[in-house]
Amino acid sequence: MADAPDDEFLRTRRMVLRGLRHGDVFDLQRLGRDPRVSRALLDAPVDDIASACALVETAHQVYREKPGLGLWRADDAAGFVGFFSLMARFSDYEVELGARLLPRTWGRGHVLEGTASLCQHAFATLGLPALLGLYDPANRSVPPVLSRLGFEPDGSTVQFGRTALRMRLRREEWQGVRPRRAQGKGADGAAGA
Repeated sequence: MADAPDDEFLRTRRMVLRGLRHGDVFDLQRLGRDPRVSRALLDAPVDDIASACALVETAHQVYREKPGLGLWRADDAAGFVGFFSLMARFSDYEVELGARLLPRTWGRGHVLEGTASLCQHAFATLGLPALLGLYDPANRSVPPVLSRLGFEPDGSTVQFGRTALRMRLRREEWQGVRPRRAQGKGADGAAGA
């Protein structure tokens, strides 16, 4: 199967997002093996070559079947950061925003920067009506990030056999990144958003 194009998908102030390629499997595996990252996940970590290859193949399928959605590798000036995603998990109208980043980026605004760019893409380019954010109830770093993007609580669901809390952002409510709330300390430590 052909690799994703080398072209960048999105550029933020500090990062470049591009399609996942087969050569990314070792970085994906390294991310998945970090226990600080894996304990914050709803799904299984991508911690071996087989699961990393499967993730790349899934990304390629999404690029072909749902242009504009997918999983994208993120790099900053120091190299691999992690990956961001827009995935239609439940239906074409329920697209989930996601991020999985290395701890070296936590607390530095990378997750907010990347997810804000994907929100803009989802609403301005794709014209999606809303985005979802799902997270493990124990992951306290995700809600402040999603709140700064304008997401509101939207109940709970089960994902990968585990309870997940939902937050939703409707296109008409998207206003870019909102100011940090006074109690929002540590609002960017998310391993997954």
